[in-house]
Amino acid sequence: MAYRKLIALPLALTIALYFAAGPAMAQSPPNVTVELRAIDPAGASIVPPNTQVYGRIGYTTDAPVRLVLLPYRDGQPIENFTNGGSPQYAPGSGETIAWFSFHEPQSIDEVRAVANDAWGTVFAEDGIRQTIVWRAGAAAPQTAGWVAPLRAAPKDIVVEPQAEMNPAAEWILLWAIQLFFLVVPLSVVLQIVAWRKLEGRWKDLARISGYLMAALWLFVIVTSLAGSNLSPIWLVFLCPFFAVFLTILLVAHSRSQKASVAS
Repeated sequence: MAYRKLIALPLALTIALYFAAGPAMAQSPPNVTVELRAIDPAGASIVPPNTQVYGRIGYTTDAPVRLVLLPYRDGQPIENFTNGGSPQYAPGSGETIAWFSFHEPQSIDEVRAVANDAWGTVFAEDGIRQTIVWRAGAAAPQTAGWVAPLRAAPKDIVVEPQAEMNPAAEWILLWAIQLFFLVVPLSVVLQIVAWRKLEGRWKDLARISGYLMAALWLFVIVTSLAGSNLSPIWLVFLCPFFAVFLTILLVAHSRSQKASVAS
């Protein structure tokens, strides 16, 4: 019976938290279409290392997105390539260019244009199948006529403001963020210590904290499996409260024991 209560309470709290916070966290994906209209080199199949493959990409979006060009072989993405990155393109329609290249010998059989967000969530993609082999000693192909004009053309991008920050303040902020993330495993350790060490009413309080923490972890796991990229941030926001509560509980219990021995 005790084990049933131990499982039932965090499960009930998880379900309640899911229905309370889930709709607020759920964000409908943006409406995005992308078309890979051409790639360059279009004719050459063997190119020297560091040759850039360009993609002419048409897109329509109702939210800011990033547009990248990716190499594939046998339906799987290939790693260890160089590309030009991507800014955030503003909502609307337009045409842009992206590229990638390989420093070492490599081969691909497909090029894909992908629209995604800063977290890597893919909203739309389109591909052109073409075999390209990077091989030392190959002749460099001519660049298509549309590459230079499209690279130079103005692009409708979201400009992210860059705030000036004092180096000392930046260093403090960096360490504060690191400590904030370290509180997540610290809170779990404190919970285990409190659960095993405390007794009586102190342990009852530790149990309540344990149930709530279990509910939080279950909620994060369930929502992450459901596709939420933001749910883990709940751990960063809420675990400091658990750590502070458990620390106060352990300190108060220790002082209570010392007072009992002294009296």
